[in-house]
Amino acid sequence: MVHDNLHLELGRLLVIGLVIVLFGLLSGVWSLPIFIGLGGYISWHLRQIYLMEEWLHGVERDESHLGGIWGYIAIHMKKTRNRARQRKKRLSRLLHRFYDTLEAMPDAAIVLENDLRVQWFNTAAHELLGLELSARKRNQRILHLVTNPDFQCWVKERDFARPLELLSPASPSRVLQIRMVGFGRGQYLLLAHDISELKRVEAVRRDFIADVSHELRTPLTVVAGYLEMLADEQELPENIHRALLASRRQAERMQSIVADLLMLSRLELEEDEVWAGEPVEVPTLLAGLVEDACRLSDEAGHPIQLHTDGELGLIGSESELGSAFGNLIFNAVQHTPRGTPIDVYWGRDGDGARLVVADRGPGIAAEHLQRLTERFYRIDKSRSRERGGTGLGLSIVRHVLKRHEAVIDIQSTSAEGSRFVCLFPARRVVKLTS
Repeated sequence: MVHDNLHLELGRLLVIGLVIVLFGLLSGVWSLPIFIGLGGYISWHLRQIYLMEEWLHGVERDESHLGGIWGYIAIHMKKTRNRARQRKKRLSRLLHRFYDTLEAMPDAAIVLENDLRVQWFNTAAHELLGLELSARKRNQRILHLVTNPDFQCWVKERDFARPLELLSPASPSRVLQIRMVGFGRGQYLLLAHDISELKRVEAVRRDFIADVSHELRTPLTVVAGYLEMLADEQELPENIHRALLASRRQAERMQSIVADLLMLSRLELEEDEVWAGEPVEVPTLLAGLVEDACRLSDEAGHPIQLHTDGELGLIGSESELGSAFGNLIFNAVQHTPRGTPIDVYWGRDGDGARLVVADRGPGIAAEHLQRLTERFYRIDKSRSRERGGTGLGLSIVRHVLKRHEAVIDIQSTSAEGSRFVCLFPARRVVKLTS
């Protein structure tokens, strides 16, 4: 269609050219026919341009008065404009549906531009974050509307991969979890979820476990004491003696679980407190733990190699670090076959430090790695119970490391072994004096 109109226009120009040549040949005067022919053609186009401009500005509502290629251009522009108008209506409907969806959410939702200016927010943002509804039209920066220091620091760091927990500015009794999600072209969606009930339930669960564990500790100590005394009696029948030994083992296992639960409850209660502590001689601590692990694995015969940087220590709690490191080493002993080599490394990791406990055991399937630090999580429940595991060791490790600003990275391949890596930041590392 485009080429047809162009060809028609070229044909019209060709006819005018032929008429000019014919009159020039007949009259012998060329300037007059050229002036009349091309001048008329140009004037006609200038007239079409004038009409097109009036049509574009809405003076003329009908494009039928345009002729030639200008009429085609006007029709094509009209179709394009109609399609754009329809697309704009669809986008407007989608945008309103998007805002209606956010408005119906119980969570606070704030749409932010790239420079973190507020483009829109729902009513829940007013209820949870205290934003005035009139601020929707002011295009203010979110930092001017939410002045909480922790929120300000979180936004300025732009570390949006981790959520932020803070008290609601509108209602201090509420605890909010805030996330920032990028979308579109440099825009953000800020979401604030009320986790007050979740925090309350967690506190109730933590207090319940701590109270029950505390109440069980004394009677378990008494029961274990009597069982130990009775098991030492030599005149008892063999079947009763075996039953007493089994009962004593189970009582000791229950004592171990109670002790771990009490420690885990204390760590959870203080998990938001970063432990300042004192210099800990990690090489000496690890040497003692490896010696204990060798005694533990005497029957299984695990060769344990310790590799340490003798000048490298940590700022923290020696008892808590000993519990965490001991759990990792004892787990390697308990959950690997007889004779499996175990290597313990302690050294620098860039400006920080790292502890690595590596074994060459059966390894751990990938689907279990993300859940290993959950309390009571076991890969093989029957084997763990036979070996006396409580299922709380790695959970304790995670909480201790968090209190020391460290993280744990678990690497494992089935049939090749596992590596438990604890990474400590540079501010926790200290050089030991000899």
